Amino acid sequence: MFSTICLLFLVGFVCWMNTSRRIAWNDKNQVMAKLASNPFYGRCAAGAIFLVATVLCVVALGWGSGLFAAIVVLMTAGSVSVLFFPFNYFGTKSIALLYICALAIELITR
Repeated sequence: MFSTICLLFLVGFVCWMNTSRRIAWNDKNQVMAKLASNPFYGRCAAGAIFLVATVLCVVALGWGSGLFAAIVVLMTAGSVSVLFFPFNYFGTKSIALLYICALAIELITR
């Protein structure tokens, strides 16, 4: 559950960052290019993803700790994406591999 929440916050932040005019990358897929062409839709999609991830945090941890964890994970995902994005350290495949490994560890230790 927590690896999915972290992935949702990361995807939401990348969608939000995609709407920025100062940040641009060359190899956007069709979905990101469509969201970048109309920033309102990109921000609405990012807000919906943030809302789903926050609701999952609240369901998993309760009101107080869930909201606090959502804020912490959002800040972490934002910091990681802003830090690593310009260097192209993480692509779609590496994020998917990292998510699958985290999900496997989460399911095994549960």
